[in-house]
Amino acid sequence: MAPAANPENPPSRIPWPPLLIAAAVIAGRALDYFLSPPALPAGAAYPGYALVALALLSDIWCAREFRRRQTTIMPHRAVSALVTSGPYRYSRNPIYISHVALTLGLALAMRSLSVAALTPLLAAALTRLSILPEERHLAEKFGPEFAAYAARTPRWL
Repeated sequence: MAPAANPENPPSRIPWPPLLIAAAVIAGRALDYFLSPPALPAGAAYPGYALVALALLSDIWCAREFRRRQTTIMPHRAVSALVTSGPYRYSRNPIYISHVALTLGLALAMRSLSVAALTPLLAAALTRLSILPEERHLAEKFGPEFAAYAARTPRWL
């Protein structure tokens, strides 16, 4: 029988989100270089810049909510509070939505079809390596409070 989970343990020892974002962008650019797929239209860059800006603003809003609740925003640290205010009223994972939007925005700004094509894989990897372990951590730490929050708030949107 496996030992009982300790809610004071972090959800992961590895800070997956920045590593996965970097991997998606680097792999996409490598594919661009070696496979030379067609570039996205030049007009795609401007919506890309706007998407990057919105993603960063969303991250700032999320960080403010974490700071207000005096808990960590670091994905490889144990939390001390369940954040359900601000953008967390609409999604359990607004930071991860921002990460996906940021990567798609970078793809558009760079006019990279390859980075854009890897963005759904990024979302899947974030779910598997970050979101699911974090949700297990939150369930262990906050029990019924997290269960009620998860029942009323979607994972993505």
